[in-house]
Amino acid sequence: MQRHGYEASVAASGGAVLEMYHDYDLILLDADLPDLDGVSVCEIIRRTSDIPIIGFTAEAAEVDRVLLLESGCDDCVQRPYRARELVARIKAILRRTGTLRRAGARDGGADPDRLEFGTLVIVPSRREVELENVPLALTRKEFDLLHILAAEPDRIFGRQELMCEVWDYPEDNRITAQASRTIDTHVSSLRSKLGNSDWITTIRGVGFRFGVSAPEPAEAGSGADGARAAGGSAGGGPVPLRPRLVRLRSG
Repeated sequence: MQRHGYEASVAASGGAVLEMYHDYDLILLDADLPDLDGVSVCEIIRRTSDIPIIGFTAEAAEVDRVLLLESGCDDCVQRPYRARELVARIKAILRRTGTLRRAGARDGGADPDRLEFGTLVIVPSRREVELENVPLALTRKEFDLLHILAAEPDRIFGRQELMCEVWDYPEDNRITAQASRTIDTHVSSLRSKLGNSDWITTIRGVGFRFGVSAPEPAEAGSGADGARAAGGSAGGGPVPLRPRLVRLRSG
């Protein structure tokens, strides 16, 4: 969450959520909690607050999704989920509820969508990249490619997927040698401008991934703990996601 401009605190229970939520901008709330169920927590919060809430349910729990939405959740996400989709949903809800504007005014106009990796800063809303406080001149496609990789730094992107995402390549068309060279050319150019080839790692025979990140607490999708946070477990079965309270971080 930190990479995307948010500070997230984990609440141990539904009761903890009710004690803490006043100081935050958004709540990520699972339907299954150790004390109160997610529906009850949402109903209690809605009596006094319109804070945005995203509910989480197991894949087959349609009834839970309906109950969460009826109790006041702004959106629901099925576990397991992709980090990129969750961030997009968070941004959409914050825009829709006006939370982004309020937080921007509160923090002096900070960019809530900025991505930070040590000395590398990416601001998607302004399509700007800085390295060690020095602006980088990237082409439109170079920026798009870097943004897609950096938005999910723990994920490997195949060549076909990158061609579809960045160059609008037809999904049902097999990638050509020329298209593959296009990716290689842009990756090479990005590595040169970033001054270190380790920023983008080549996974031989598979694709590419973002290769350097600033240390931070484990997030969804990273190791065994990440699998549990994303709604999976080492044994493959979904487990509850502990509630997280999210605050927009000033930059």
